[in-house]
Amino acid sequence: MVLSIIRYWRSQEGNPSKRELGESSASLPKILPVTGEPIHHTIPLLATRIARHEDRLNDIVNVINGLPCGHITEDVNNLIIGQTAMESKVEQMKTEFSESLEFIVALCSANVAMGDVLASFDHELEQICAHNSSLRRAI
Repeated sequence: MVLSIIRYWRSQEGNPSKRELGESSASLPKILPVTGEPIHHTIPLLATRIARHEDRLNDIVNVINGLPCGHITEDVNNLIIGQTAMESKVEQMKTEFSESLEFIVALCSANVAMGDVLASFDHELEQICAHNSSLRRAI
């Protein structure tokens, strides 16, 4: 947003006047490394542009200062608190899930053991029935 405002200002300014360009010191580098423009044109031009647009810059500062930073900070804090509560709930659910899995494993083991016991009972009952049948035949 700020970049588009600066581009708009530059498009409205036109070429700098001789007064804006000023004079440069011989000890300074001759070209600005970032833009490749001559320093003796750039620095006075920037200073003049800043002075020319001081009211606009103040308006931007006022808009930025008017942002609800307190609400943003409060919202961020609430999000952090909510995230902490959510992490705690997830940990609780992990624990409950782990306990449930342990219980299911125990039930499966008990089911297998119960199956073994029932198979043993069936075998014993078959032997008793066979023994009982042989006793009846003998009588």
